[in-house]
Amino acid sequence: MKTLPCGRTIEDILHKLDDAPDLHELECHWCHQERRRLKDQTTIVLSHLRGEDHTADSTDLASNVLSKISNLRPMQRTWEAPLRETGEVVRISSSEIISRIRQQFSYSHKAQLNYTEVKATDAKIPHVQWLVRCTVSMLTEATVQQIEGEILEYVQAGLGAELLVERLRVEITIEDVHGEILSYLEIGT
Repeated sequence: MKTLPCGRTIEDILHKLDDAPDLHELECHWCHQERRRLKDQTTIVLSHLRGEDHTADSTDLASNVLSKISNLRPMQRTWEAPLRETGEVVRISSSEIISRIRQQFSYSHKAQLNYTEVKATDAKIPHVQWLVRCTVSMLTEATVQQIEGEILEYVQAGLGAELLVERLRVEITIEDVHGEILSYLEIGT
């Protein structure tokens, strides 16, 4: 993984390529150049994959690109975050955090976690501010208020067990067992 002179990694820029650039990327010429380079590469590859250029070279290139893509593993978003006990900065993937949250939900007798998304919301590194989006199915004997409290507790336990968390925002969608949305709530700590 290559790090730019400003401290950002190419992976960080690549993961946010489809989003609007943040303030740092707008002001930093290294990030701005890298973002443009990655966008140009993406455009070229997509045009070849769509078959918009039918020359012999493009056919070879498209075959080459497709063979490389088929060998790739799915990318996981990773962040640098401080440990709660020592403050030591570690790299942690979103799948690791989600696994910890899912582990907490395994203790629930009232709700089932259907979807989770984790995102660091602060621009500084190491990250200490987080957004967690959860979609949960609620069993019929529970109330929405009980589930909301339980979800926040599980997310805090899953995320904050090892990581230092200064700010946490949880977006909760609660569904019944048939998938009908019963409640949407944003909770911040």
